[in-house]
Amino acid sequence: MKAFGDRAIDYFRSAGPQDRRYLLFNPVAKMKMTTEGEKVIGSLWDVIAAKGFERDTYFRGAGKDVGAPAKLEGTVHVNLALILKFMPNYLFAHTEHSPLATRRDPVDDEFLFRQGPARGLGEVTFPDWRTAFESNADLPNVARFREQAEGFATLLHTAAPDSEQRKDLDIQLALGQLFTLIVYSQLILEQGSLIDLDPDVLDTIFEVFVRDFSALAIELHGKASSTGAQQQWALDHVRKPAIDTDRLEKVWNQVKALSGAYQMSP
Repeated sequence: MKAFGDRAIDYFRSAGPQDRRYLLFNPVAKMKMTTEGEKVIGSLWDVIAAKGFERDTYFRGAGKDVGAPAKLEGTVHVNLALILKFMPNYLFAHTEHSPLATRRDPVDDEFLFRQGPARGLGEVTFPDWRTAFESNADLPNVARFREQAEGFATLLHTAAPDSEQRKDLDIQLALGQLFTLIVYSQLILEQGSLIDLDPDVLDTIFEVFVRDFSALAIELHGKASSTGAQQQWALDHVRKPAIDTDRLEKVWNQVKALSGAYQMSP
């Protein structure tokens, strides 16, 4: 979540009339980052159980408030419907863009106060999303997730939603979740390269993404209006992530070293 958010800031601050990619990454932040945060707090609660109810702890507030951001920012389905408008150009109509630097410079982001109307979302252009994957092609789960992402692009060529399905919000949202995961992963890979993120940590993140994509494919399979071709595609793109016990042990040791490091402000 932090890696995506930090990279999305770069796109936001570097935006201009000719580069409005932030209009995709902002709703992804408002929808995907927030719902992932809910999952994290839910998983932590399973671990700490009753201690999550103790007074005057960080978790008592986090458990109560974590559901708010996704709702305050327009609800998941609204942002997913917005994200879908960018899908054709993002996946298929690539254009050249200059590499984007990290933006932490203290300057006036004046374009953000004169963005103008947000129409023409389907005309926003993107470079090839595959570029972010190439520098990490040696990581097993990054490579496996890329296979799934390539498969999603193939789905839209070979078994795209028909006219009736395009009116079916249920199946459109399922496709939107699959697409969003690709966008989410791209910015994480970009930020990982910029900050030299530990390859073991990055591959472990993508282990989760491979599972998430598989789960979303199964969800698409079960939709009432999914076609036979879409159902077959879903089954063909379920993958088991690459499991490496040594890698997981290294990552776990990094996590364990953080125990007791955080202190509440007085």
